[in-house]
Amino acid sequence: MAKTYDYLRRLQLTFISTIGIDFKIRTIELDGKKIKLQIWDTAGQERFRTITTAYYRGAMGIMLVYDITNEKSFENIKNWIRNIEEHASSDVEKMVLGNKCDINDKRQVSKDRGEKLALEYGIKFMETSAKANINVENSFLTLARDIKSKMDTKLEGNTPQGGSHGVKISEPQKKSSFFRCSLL
Repeated sequence: MAKTYDYLRRLQLTFISTIGIDFKIRTIELDGKKIKLQIWDTAGQERFRTITTAYYRGAMGIMLVYDITNEKSFENIKNWIRNIEEHASSDVEKMVLGNKCDINDKRQVSKDRGEKLALEYGIKFMETSAKANINVENSFLTLARDIKSKMDTKLEGNTPQGGSHGVKISEPQKKSSFFRCSLL
């Protein structure tokens, strides 16, 4: 039995590491409403590109994360944006994050280059450090706020202006909203 268990455990660990996607759910409060974020961390590795395209379809927000100490990871952001444009909804919110900003002495990508890239594509930019917890919370809140704002605008656009004509759309009675974010 012990040999079987050890084999299954190794197989399970191997299988998990080859999928390349980490999934988390986090609830935040935004403007007095509870928002549930469904976070799919796809690690951005090239070998998982075909898997990650399936996750774009339902995503409302995507964070494109590169390592400021790794030029190649920055160069791949344009490829990921192209991939998102092909497979995600046209109105998906996007944000570029330069991670590891706490390791300035090993920096290969300037903050200015990150800002210029984001500006080129018309998306927000922020530098973060997961290790030092710099701008991590802020980046999620910013993306969630942008998604919520877009959803609110869509709801307002569906409300008839003439009063009794058309269909009245009211806010759902559910107490929490649901967003799906993807990290690349």
